[in-house]
Amino acid sequence: MGARSKTVQATECSDELSQLKRQFDQWRAGRKVGQRIPQDLWAGAIAAATELGAYRVSAELHLDYSVLKRRAVLAGGKGAGTELTPRFVELFAAPGPARSAMSFPQCVVEMDNARGAKMRVQLGGDGLAGLTVLCNAFWAAR
Repeated sequence: MGARSKTVQATECSDELSQLKRQFDQWRAGRKVGQRIPQDLWAGAIAAATELGAYRVSAELHLDYSVLKRRAVLAGGKGAGTELTPRFVELFAAPGPARSAMSFPQCVVEMDNARGAKMRVQLGGDGLAGLTVLCNAFWAAR
C-alpha cells in the first residue's frame, strides 16, 4: 500500500506541476517584452520548488535555477546549508607588539549584507592589510 500511495502522490505532484507549467505557458504567450513574471506565478513556482526541488521545477518551468532557489530560501523554504550557517564567528589575530590597555583600534568596520548578516571588525596596524579579502568573503558567503 505504501508504494501505491507514493505513486498517487507523485502523480498529484506531476499534475500540479503540469498545471503550473500551463499557466506559465499561457502567461508567456500573452506577455509583453520585458514584462516581469507575476507574483502569483512566482508563488506557485516557489511552493512547487519547496515540495519537488528547485532543479526539477526550474527545468520544467524554464526558470533560472539560482533565482528560483534564492526566492524559495527567502520565502522560508528549504535551502542547502541554511541550518548549518554559524551565527557568530570569532577570529583571532596573530599577537603583535605589546599594546597598553588604554589603546584603541585604529579602524572599526561594520558591515551588513543583503541577507541581514552583520559583522563588526576592530583593526589596528597590520590588520588593515587583509580587510579587502575579509570583506569580499563576507559579502560572497551564502
